[in-house]
Order: sequence, then C-alpha cells, then structure tokens
Amino acid sequence: MSTELRSKARAGFVALALLAAAVAAHADTVLPSAHDLRASAARAAARGEPLVLLFSLPDCPYCETVRASTYRWLLRDGHAVEQVEMRDDAALRDFAGAPTRGAELARRLHVKLAPTVLFVGPGGRELAPRLVGAGVPDYYGGEVDDALRQAQRALRGGG
Repeated sequence: MSTELRSKARAGFVALALLAAAVAAHADTVLPSAHDLRASAARAAARGEPLVLLFSLPDCPYCETVRASTYRWLLRDGHAVEQVEMRDDAALRDFAGAPTRGAELARRLHVKLAPTVLFVGPGGRELAPRLVGAGVPDYYGGEVDDALRQAQRALRGGG
C-alpha cells in the first residue's frame, strides 16, 4: 500500500472516529415531534420550504447519526424539520388532519426502513426523492441539499 493511500485511509478512519464521537456526545439529539402534519406542511410551504420529515425508531443508531450530523443543523438554520417515531403509540394527525399513529403512517407511506426522510408539501405530496438509510457520510449532506433545492423548486411550480 502506498504512503498516500495509507494516509487517506488513516484520514478516513479519523473522520469516522470523530463522527462516532460526535454522535455519542449528542446521543439524545432531539427534533420536534410531528403532531399535525397538515398544519406543519402548510406553514412550511407558506415560507417556500418543504416539511422535512424524518421517520425514525427508538434506539436506532443510524437515526441518531443523521439527527446529530444533519437535521439538527437544518432545524437551527430555520428549515421545517419534524420527526415521526414509527411506533404504534406515537399519536399525530396526518396530512388530511385525521388522527393516526406513527407506525400506521409509515405503513401508508411505504416507509419500511429507519431513518427515512421525506420532503413534503401540502397534502403530503413528496416534492423530492426520499432519502432511505443513513447514506454515505461524505455524500449525505449533498443529497439533503439537492433534495431541499428540488423540493423548493417544486413548491414554486418549477418541478
């Protein structure tokens, strides 16, 4: 193995260790829980933004990774980000305003893996491709940025 390749491999391991340490330090990253998706999507759309909806499971390390590394920063930057726990006891209102549970909503929307992130507008219309899984750390932020831009264009009628 060349010196350059060893150096790159070491840098990759260091980056992974730093990410793991950051996740451990923020093991309780909290995002707002979804309560009324119809109202939340309407508020976000009025600002020209999609509602970013993270479907997660309790004790899911991949969910925590994306919460800590990506979605808490989007929330801090003013984006509409909410979390749906894929559990039967997670009560909320769906995009029509009807009562439902997180697990039922996930089934209806064909969300089978946590984390899954949807970029939605009024009525629950998906405005960009959903992100399934935690992705590759080097690319995940770019995928989120691309999805946000596509969703914003769709809300403006451009796609």
